[in-house]
Amino acid sequence: MHNCGYELHPDVESVDLEDIASYIAQENPVAADQVTKAIIETFDLLAKRARMGTEYHPIRRVLRGIRMFTVTDYPNYLIYYRPLPEAAGVRILYFLHAARDSATFVQDHQRQ
Repeated sequence: MHNCGYELHPDVESVDLEDIASYIAQENPVAADQVTKAIIETFDLLAKRARMGTEYHPIRRVLRGIRMFTVTDYPNYLIYYRPLPEAAGVRILYFLHAARDSATFVQDHQRQ
């Protein structure tokens, strides 16, 4: 777990964040750094206020309890996370651009 009260699914850092940062950096490296910084700041915010996101209502039971929140200042980027027991922070499961089909992505990339 990060010192800030959140833990990342391994694919969030190595796949989701890397893909988005690389995509943005192709056109604007400075913007890629700004978006990445905003994402990390939003992770920190969620760790302190785990219930602030919208509850995600999936069809599959295994995904119940997941919440969704937009990245501060970048509402096209969505964070899907699960609050940890006893207010111990959050586990970040997915990070996606809003244009992506989240239901299909979640089905194809099952993370807990």
